[in-house]
Amino acid sequence: MKKKIIFMSYSLCFGGIEKALIELLNKLDYSKYDVTLLLEKKEGDFLAKLNKNVKIYNYDICNSKNVLYRKFRNGLKRLKYLMFNYMKYDFACCYATYSKPCSLLSLKSSKNTALYVHGDYVNEFNDNKKTIDFFQNQDIEKFKKVIFVSNESRDNLIKLMPQITNKSYVINNIINNSDIIKLSNEKINETKRKDTILLLYVGRLDEKVKRISKMILTTEFLNKNNIHTDFWIIGDGEDYQLYEKIIKEKKLQNNVKLLGSKINPYPYIKLCDYLVITSDHEGFPVTCLEAMCLNKNIISTISVSDDEIDIKDYAYIISKDVDKMKNEVLKIVNSKNKLKEVDFNTINKKRIKKLEAMFEGEFDEV
Repeated sequence: MKKKIIFMSYSLCFGGIEKALIELLNKLDYSKYDVTLLLEKKEGDFLAKLNKNVKIYNYDICNSKNVLYRKFRNGLKRLKYLMFNYMKYDFACCYATYSKPCSLLSLKSSKNTALYVHGDYVNEFNDNKKTIDFFQNQDIEKFKKVIFVSNESRDNLIKLMPQITNKSYVINNIINNSDIIKLSNEKINETKRKDTILLLYVGRLDEKVKRISKMILTTEFLNKNNIHTDFWIIGDGEDYQLYEKIIKEKKLQNNVKLLGSKINPYPYIKLCDYLVITSDHEGFPVTCLEAMCLNKNIISTISVSDDEIDIKDYAYIISKDVDKMKNEVLKIVNSKNKLKEVDFNTINKKRIKKLEAMFEGEFDEV
């Protein structure tokens, strides 16, 4: 008999967490598992990429501004779900770290539960009390397993919440390397200029965390030092207009392009010379894994490791200080060294084995 497992998340809109969830679900063995995906909102471009064997439960959470109505509607939805799904599953996972409904429903769906932590919340909040309150609100101590995507985010949280030490593990995201390579061959309208270094950022446009402005200024610096450089930015977010303003003020319209969101960013990663990460903190960026899959050099302000990969073995680690960053990137692009490749086939098999051990309740083997 197949094991019944359920994953819970907010939606399948464009984003690193959503992409990672799709890849995980698409790698599961459906001859062994009956899989359900509960979404607070059944929406997003990634719905079309979901394995057809996955059953979707559209929770359709109410976000009304009327507090009493919202609580009443969501209370009814919760009651309806629990009537038919209470302790129904062999394994339940709250995949969206930040979702209270997903946390609550996961704990009511199975005795065998896991909470995924995709980011470094200690550094993101930069407030110990706020971090502890956040995870206590998510009932982290009630979960059987807490899964992190990097050693650093696990270790940082354990320092604040040592009570989760013995159930905290690192299992990074599954990467569909064959699909990434295939999709990277799709044609795009943009072309790389001859004799020009092409830098690429893929992700959310959020200056508070991602600090993309630093690479815009670095692009200006490189060109002033006779290194012909273009910088393409793929993604969308609240700071899109901020970057437009900086590009215009620095008169970099010919060198820096805001390309918006792309459901398939892989042809752009294949085309670039360097994928860049400029964040103050991250869990373990999915885009780094994708760039490694395409054997692309990475320039990163963060140094993280996971269950199989230490990013400093595959990326150039640079300073977060913009003035130091400029000179370090200049030195990197002049060196033209090639970084080593990653065997994702072997890594994926190991990660799937760990996940299956969790599904089966074999905690000690994870």
